[in-house]
Parts: sequence; C-alpha cells; structure tokens
Amino acid sequence: MTPPKSGLYTCLACQVAFESAEGQRTHYRSDWHRYNLKRKVAELPPVSNSQFQRRAEVVKEAEAPEVKPEPFKGHCGACKKTFGTKNSHDSHIRSKKHKEAVVKQESRVKKQTETTENNNDNDNEEQEKEKKKEINIEETITIDEKIKASRRLEETECLFCNNKADSFEDNMSHMTLVHSFFIPDIEYLVDLKGLVKYLGEKISVGNTCLHCNGKGREYRSLEAVRAHMLDKGHCMIAYDSDEDVMEVVDFYDFSSSYAELIDEENEDVDAELSNIAQGMRIADDDMSLVLPNGNVVGHRSLKRYYDQKFKPEDSRDSVLINKLIGQYSDMQGYQTPRGASSSSSHQARGGRFMITDGSKNGIHVRHTEAFKDKRIHEEYKTRVGMQSNKLQKYFRIQIL
Repeated sequence: MTPPKSGLYTCLACQVAFESAEGQRTHYRSDWHRYNLKRKVAELPPVSNSQFQRRAEVVKEAEAPEVKPEPFKGHCGACKKTFGTKNSHDSHIRSKKHKEAVVKQESRVKKQTETTENNNDNDNEEQEKEKKKEINIEETITIDEKIKASRRLEETECLFCNNKADSFEDNMSHMTLVHSFFIPDIEYLVDLKGLVKYLGEKISVGNTCLHCNGKGREYRSLEAVRAHMLDKGHCMIAYDSDEDVMEVVDFYDFSSSYAELIDEENEDVDAELSNIAQGMRIADDDMSLVLPNGNVVGHRSLKRYYDQKFKPEDSRDSVLINKLIGQYSDMQGYQTPRGASSSSSHQARGGRFMITDGSKNGIHVRHTEAFKDKRIHEEYKTRVGMQSNKLQKYFRIQIL
C-alpha cells in the first residue's frame, strides 16, 4: 500500500488522522468507528472519542442489573403477623397490643404446662407474676423518666407554636385568632387557667393530639405533636363523645343549666293543664284547634295552605250591580234611557251608564229608545257615504 502524499492516514467518518496504516486499520475495527458510520448513514455529525466513551458508560449502567437489597422479614409469634419493614416491626413490638398478646401467649403456655406438670403450678404462677411486675416496673420507670425529662408549657406559651405572649390574655387571643382555637361551652367554664395548663401538659408531657385524644398514632416529641395539629387542623378540644367530655368536666360547672324542680305542693300541673284544655275545641273541619281566645291553631303539615292568602269575595249588592254596569256598558247599542240631557254626564263618566228601571221622571220610556244613539250614528254614516260616493259601486265594461 503506497503511503499518501501528505503522510497522514485519515478516517472521513470520524474526522481523525493517523500517522501509520496500522493505526488506521485498528481504528476501523473499533466500536467508535462503527458508531460514527451509523451516524453518517443517518446523516448525523460524528462524535469524538471522549463523547463516545461517556455514552457507552451510560448504556452499560442502564443495562447493568439492579442489585436489590434483601427484603426485611419480621415475624411476631405472639400476634402471628409478618412485617415487611423494620420500622413497622419495631413500632409493633412497642405497642400495647403486642405486650398484651405476649402476656396472653405466656398465659396459654402456662395453662398447657399446668396440664402436664401439676407439681410446678406454684412456680409458674410466681414467675408469671414476677414477669408482669417487671413489665409494669419497666413501664412505670420509663413513664416517670419521661415525665421528669419533659418540659412544661407556661401559661403564656402557645399550645400549637413557639409563640410566647406577654400575658395569659394575649396568649388566649393569639390562639383564637391565629389557630382558631375555641373552648366549648365556655359560658359554664369556671377554671380557664387550669384547663389550659392541663391541655399544655397533655401536649408537652403526653405528646397527645387534643383532637385525636390518643386514637391516632403516637408521637415522641412536642414538635411532632404541634406539627401534626397544625397540618391536620386539629387545634381544637375533643368534645364529641361522653369520654371526651368527662375528661375536662372538672373545669366546668353545669349546675346553672339544670332545670328547676317544680314544687308539687304549690303547683298542680295536671290541674292547670285540665283548665287550659277546657276552653279548647275542635274546629268544624276537624283539622284545627280553636283556643279560648279565639285563635285557630293548625297542624304544621297544612302550613302551605295556611300561607295562601286569597282575596275574599265581596257579595254585597252594590258590588254586583257595579260589575253588571261595567259589562253592559261594554256592549254595543246599550244606552241609559236618560236621553240627550244626560249625554254630558255620560261623557264625564267615561262612557259608562248606570242601570235604571227604564223610567224618566216617573214617565215610562219605550224600550227602543235605548238604541237611539246607535241608530243616529248609523244614519250619519249613511249620509256621509252617499255624499262622498263611498257607497257607489263602479263596474268596468266587459270587452269581449
């Protein structure tokens, strides 16, 4: 193979040059050259060797099999439950139900051993008692240590955030305006500071949400309880069930809401009711009750009918006569037998006449005079028509 005139061997696909033919042949067998050839076919620009190496590493990492950690397998023999995570397993071990299940399991084992070993009954009971005592002692020790180590909230500190007011009243105003905190049945409250102090210890020492009241998850710090109450909108006292009310009933005095007892010696309720009932009676429609003062009481199911207010029909003779006058005056050809002397009064009344007995000043008038104005008007129209030739009919001469 004759060397090129320039003394360099090039690759047009990768746009690189080599000093020897051997280097060129080695390059043609590389993956970088094959990759650039494919890009050249696709009419794409070539990539450098460093770019090709980075892309190759990304492809290898994507194709490499993922190393999955071994799943956690936790099992509780007392509760017969399996857990997939370590946190859920640890929280279950610390729960009260687990401890009760452990105690029950130990008691069942104890009963089984009692059937097989009658001689060791006393020893097993003593061991069981000692274990229970140890568990109770450990729980009491941990609770006492937690109570001693916990921080008490002052009366000027907010229950739900880190705000500290100048006085107790400012603190209550802050919790009401900022956190919408209110005290139920405050009109019967007698110890406001005592109630707020108790709620503060419940949050800071017991780490308990005021609204959940121990029904939700457990919290290990004051900050966790505050964050839960702010996020969930639980800045309120649980006051729905009887147990919640009995928890804070010591701070209230409901004696003013009790109904006063009626002295049976001074007032006879039955006699009073009987006196009231004597003056009542059932209405004629059997659907309402008439009270002694005359008022009528109806059932609430008929309210829609009682709310309707119809205009009462007036049956007086004068009202009926005026209605008939209005109907007669609208009829064509009707006129009162008063004659032309009453035409001015007729026009003043808007063209309406009052009905009469047909007499004028005690003299009887014929019935045909009632249509006198109508006849005069028709005759006038005829004369005008004849003078204006409006009644003449013209015919065109037929042309064959």
